[in-house]
Amino acid sequence: MHEMTYPMGTRVLVWRLEEEVPQLMALCREKGIPVDDVLDLPVKRQREKAAERLLLSRAFGQPVVLCHDGQGAPFVEGLDVNISITHTTRLVALAVNERQTIGLDAELEDRKQVLRVRDKFLNAEEQAFIADGDQIAHVVAWTAKEAVIKAERNSAIDWTEGIRLEPFAIGADETVLTARCAGRAYRLTCRAMEGHYVTVAVAASE
Repeated sequence: MHEMTYPMGTRVLVWRLEEEVPQLMALCREKGIPVDDVLDLPVKRQREKAAERLLLSRAFGQPVVLCHDGQGAPFVEGLDVNISITHTTRLVALAVNERQTIGLDAELEDRKQVLRVRDKFLNAEEQAFIADGDQIAHVVAWTAKEAVIKAERNSAIDWTEGIRLEPFAIGADETVLTARCAGRAYRLTCRAMEGHYVTVAVAASE
């Protein structure tokens, strides 16, 4: 498990999913984290749920109850804090911010599929500054737009025209992006980690 600090008071905890379900379940039980309610789920979901609960327990210093609102956005029962969660086949990550609404997304750095679907998430202006063969820039842009959607708590937002990215350059340690969505400006920070790119979005006007 890794924990990092992102700009604007955001903490991000990351779990690289290498353990099998029995190991994760045992870790949860050792820490007093309930898991019996997930035993009937598919194995993949059991792993994700157990890792989620371990990350939440680490973030808040005790087991907590994860809930979801009407838009499917996660929140912690009884706590006035903003969170966002993301999964891939190899990683689960949790972002926490006590003051500002946030969105978090992660994607494998070798996910070549993003090159084939660029027309579905990049508008004409973005395609002009993101070269059609630049896989890393596509992955970063994908995670940025997904993070904004999670911050907005609105999965109906149009990926191409509803979110507009400003030109950006991939940094050695992190990439900082600016985006606009629904009249709000977002600052996004993307970092390479554990074979993934992990991006946090925070509304700059908050």
